Amino acid sequence: MFQLQAPIPLEGDVDLSAEGLTSMAAARTGRTDIRIASVSWASAFNMNARLADRYKVGRVLLVGDAAHVHPPTGGQGLNTSVQDTCNLGWKLAAVTRGGAPETLLDSYEEERRPIAANMLGLATKLLDAAKRSDMRRGREVHQLDIGYPDSPLALEQPKRARGLLAGDRASDAPVSGASGQAMRLFDIFKGAHWTLLGCEVERDRVAPRPGLHIHTIGARGDLRDDGGHFQDAYALAPGDWVLVRPDGHVGAIVASANVDALAPYFRQVGLEAPSSDLAPRT
Repeated sequence: MFQLQAPIPLEGDVDLSAEGLTSMAAARTGRTDIRIASVSWASAFNMNARLADRYKVGRVLLVGDAAHVHPPTGGQGLNTSVQDTCNLGWKLAAVTRGGAPETLLDSYEEERRPIAANMLGLATKLLDAAKRSDMRRGREVHQLDIGYPDSPLALEQPKRARGLLAGDRASDAPVSGASGQAMRLFDIFKGAHWTLLGCEVERDRVAPRPGLHIHTIGARGDLRDDGGHFQDAYALAPGDWVLVRPDGHVGAIVASANVDALAPYFRQVGLEAPSSDLAPRT
């Protein structure tokens, strides 16, 4: 069994029978020895590339194919739709629990619509290349570089010029537990919680709160970076904190001198402390 794909005219009827496809193959290849004996399934696909003007109007939110439709080339559709749900899911949860303001939901469109617009352009470009039998998939198809650097939820104090940036996808790295057990950052991030990592910091600088897992990396921390892989991926200075969102993107990177900036950020995303925002330094 073979699958054949070929562009066809937009106007007029196309013979998709075995005889019609045999004639089409001969006309397009110049070969007369290709004979199609039977057709199990045939259809004409009309390419659409559409993007909703708005993802959120009042209490109505569009997700996935309701917000964007594009060619299947490059396999971008399902990936983009799943990313929509991951982005919106934790925000809806934070608002419906009553901890976060409803304005948090506005960041869904601000973050995701530009991504979908880029994916529409990429999928259309790949389709045009496929029609010329010249489709080459580059790094952009992997979607590993998708980020939200211009998001209102991307906080850096001070601003960073290298390494991981706020809005980027949080990188994985092998680390060790305090007793030497092998671990990976992705296992620590896994779940619906936020994760705050401190590099050579005093653990009590930030008060615990529901929904936030706090880990410190360093000689006196609960995690160690013996192989230097964490430092290679994150490029943090001693005293830096990195906050990872439930969807795996970096929400904030702050130095110890700017750790107070986390308090309003926590309130913005619904991470309220049970008592004070920041514990006193000891």
